[in-house]
Amino acid sequence: MKVFFDTEFTSLNKKHGHRHLISIGCVAQDGREFYAELSDTWDENLCSIFTIETVLPLLQGGEYKMGVSEMAARLKEWIEGLTESEVTLRSDAPRYDWPFIQEIFDHEGWPKNLCRKCGTIYFEEYRQQHRYIAALENYWKYNLSRQHHALVDARSLLFAWKFAMKKGK
Repeated sequence: MKVFFDTEFTSLNKKHGHRHLISIGCVAQDGREFYAELSDTWDENLCSIFTIETVLPLLQGGEYKMGVSEMAARLKEWIEGLTESEVTLRSDAPRYDWPFIQEIFDHEGWPKNLCRKCGTIYFEEYRQQHRYIAALENYWKYNLSRQHHALVDARSLLFAWKFAMKKGK
């Protein structure tokens, strides 16, 4: 099963030698979702201006706010509950997103059904790639105010991937 995921983090630049995870959103190919915001991995002093102005105002808090150990346990349980078959996490920015997954599960234990390599969302066929890009543009035309919310971004990836995979047209 494919799971599309996105992360939000403190800065593109590594401050103190590290990027710090703020939130993660995952959407399974069948529509099931996971979202969490971390309370113990970052503080505003580590954030870029972009993150302060764009990402932080979108955080929801409440039931989604938790420590990294709780988030890792919940995410592991969610992934293992999706299917007994292999789950592949797919990202449009694996260079930024995947290291957080590795760090979390290397420390907390990997889900038994999770592929330990990040899948991408790129297509070999030009037509599919073009349809994917067009679908993303269309998605953000109607959801722009929520861009850079990890779960909404993950939803956009699934939406565009499904559109790109359609036959015909």
